[in-house]
Amino acid sequence: MRIIKKLGNAFEFFKGTIAINLAVSILPLLFGGLLLFNYSVVSFGFAISLAVKEINSKKEYLFYFNNGLSKGALWFYSWCFNFILLISGIFIFNLINRLF
Repeated sequence: MRIIKKLGNAFEFFKGTIAINLAVSILPLLFGGLLLFNYSVVSFGFAISLAVKEINSKKEYLFYFNNGLSKGALWFYSWCFNFILLISGIFIFNLINRLF
């Protein structure tokens, strides 16, 4: 039960970073294609979203720490959610591409 609460809190943190990540990763998509977008989502875009979160929402980390999640754990879980989202997106994109 406790791990589900931790994952739920980590997912809330992830939801706060995904919009910035995708916004930053749009530029590589436009100029470099889908492969560069994929790399950007899990690296550069992710790092920028964490930096923005670090600057704008420093006090949020206290909430997560009180719920048993360190900053490193939040970043790790957020990266894992990011990776799962990317793999799911690739799978759906390929499925749609084959159907049409």
